[in-house]
Amino acid sequence: MRVREFPVLGEADRSVVDRLACGIGEPAATVLAYLLCRREEFTTEPASLLAVRIGTGSNRKAVRNALAELTERELIEATTVRDETPGRPATRWRATGSVEETVEAVYDEHANELLARAGAFPEPNAAAEVDSTVSDPPISHATNASVSLALNWRPNGLHAPLFVADETGLYEKRGLSVRFDVHDGSRAALDGIVSETADVAVSGAATVLRARAEGEEIVPVALLFQHAMTAIYGLRTTFDGPLERAEQLRGLRIGMPSTAETGLLGRLFLSQGDVLDDVEIVDLRGEERAALLSGAVDAVTGSFSDPRKLRDGGISVESIPVAERFPLPGPAIVTNEQDLSEREPELAAFLAATTAGWTTARQNPSRVEEAVEAHDDAEPSSPNRERRTFEAAVAEFGTTDAVRNFGWGWGEAELWNRLATALDGVGSLGSEGTER
Repeated sequence: MRVREFPVLGEADRSVVDRLACGIGEPAATVLAYLLCRREEFTTEPASLLAVRIGTGSNRKAVRNALAELTERELIEATTVRDETPGRPATRWRATGSVEETVEAVYDEHANELLARAGAFPEPNAAAEVDSTVSDPPISHATNASVSLALNWRPNGLHAPLFVADETGLYEKRGLSVRFDVHDGSRAALDGIVSETADVAVSGAATVLRARAEGEEIVPVALLFQHAMTAIYGLRTTFDGPLERAEQLRGLRIGMPSTAETGLLGRLFLSQGDVLDDVEIVDLRGEERAALLSGAVDAVTGSFSDPRKLRDGGISVESIPVAERFPLPGPAIVTNEQDLSEREPELAAFLAATTAGWTTARQNPSRVEEAVEAHDDAEPSSPNRERRTFEAAVAEFGTTDAVRNFGWGWGEAELWNRLATALDGVGSLGSEGTER
């Protein structure tokens, strides 16, 4: 019996797989990492299909699809080798660049794909999925360009990929200087785009869709996190056991900034749970936690991290995510239609560097602490808590099938359309009462 041996990916190679997966998805990243990390063992004879299958532990179909995609993207090279087997010469594959060169090329092309999808972003309720194929070559390096980024809140762990990209020189490496401007909420961040004082912004998906419905030329280019992170929470003494269903909120006073992102999603959650007409909505303006602790309301909306902070302070609270019934897109990186068409090199450079920032933040948690602390001038913060917030957000809201298959930032039109339909159903897409 003939015995053949092939090199395999090991645990030490996982870091390379993860870096590549952020820009190309895990199936293709696994195959590409194998060819990169074991390239020295295939210098005389390129890797065969059997070698790649055994080396990655993947099935034949997945490997074939990945090899075809990687070859088309020119990230690997396909060649034929004549052996003792009769018939057509066998195809073999080898990596064409180093690990670092390939990772950068993957991020460059990923940025270009995100921009192409943004250019085809559907109108609310459009039925067709945007095309995920891109024929143009990637453009991801600017030349001494500046980009102004409007944040939707004061610096915190949810902004970690952006801050890490800045602090580790990833924006500078791609010819960018990024200025961060702090705003009071998603709507205020979008106002920076509308007034042209900001080039890109971070904004909640509901606020983005509402702005588009009002005719504002706002375009989402990437999801910072995949799912909405808004929660409804209250003191544990208010509920009989864990807060698990909207029904438990019936008859309560719910505090929320009604036309801000958390309010839009909170109202949607209550409507979907068929309790909207049986609660008292108390309009709050940035004093949710104080109103809850004072007893002015029974529950409030906020970020998923808010109840965690109260628990850290010894206060017992119960919370439920507004995306508990079905997934909703999370906070997005957006720009305007004019910049999308006229500033493609700068936007591509920004997205490529932010993809690298996402990867660095996930693989090096200490970087999150340093980066958030460096950007938080408003008041003393807890870098360790912000790191834990980022890690929790990644675990709960950062990984979906879309990310696993296509990489960080990938948004599915179906989710946007579902949210637009739901918001329209509760009258939250109109301009009446819009917060400015």
